[in-house]
Amino acid sequence: MTLNWNPTTHYKDVAVAERYDRERFSRLSGRVFNALEKRAVRRAFGNVPRSATIADLPCGTGRLAETLLEQGYHVIGVDISDAMLSVAQRKLQRFGPCFEPLVGDVHDLAASRPALCDTALCARVLMHFPLGEQIRFLGSVAKIARGTVVFSQSISTPYQRLRRGVKQLLGHQPSARYPITEAELAELLAGAGLREVRRFRVARLLSEGMFVVAEHL
Repeated sequence: MTLNWNPTTHYKDVAVAERYDRERFSRLSGRVFNALEKRAVRRAFGNVPRSATIADLPCGTGRLAETLLEQGYHVIGVDISDAMLSVAQRKLQRFGPCFEPLVGDVHDLAASRPALCDTALCARVLMHFPLGEQIRFLGSVAKIARGTVVFSQSISTPYQRLRRGVKQLLGHQPSARYPITEAELAELLAGAGLREVRRFRVARLLSEGMFVVAEHL
């Protein structure tokens, strides 16, 4: 990941979209992380009725949308990248009309289509932006969801900071540009008009990733 890497434009590249899953989740470590993250998603949505419509944004190639569809939910896959959604549509064809792709920007949707869905999933995006942008993004997600909002973050604790430092010394690129502390998480939630209900860690010793289940204030 280069310093000038821009997540807003990077994934609009068709070649990037086509190789995304293969590059990240084909190796053993990627397959293990994929399984652990999907398990965390299933747990996070454990109390959400199967009749709910869930907006997955950004949907990307539909990796986590697939897990929700397998649980019986109707999923609106929202992404700013038409290239990523095209991959998702191919992958999720078997679910028919239960998967609804929608190319769009979350801030525009918050203004034009508030209460678009019952519940929203916002995964693997917030940690790419500074806290102020995270608050704005999550606030827009909250506006399009009538109920629960589930989002992922990278938590910064002394142990995880040590772990990140060791990985960087070994030449590994950081998985998140802006992991947050507990105090910053509280600021993020309050700024988005949400409160935490529960959280699910992906793998406490192996990953800084977690999913937070939140409700409107």
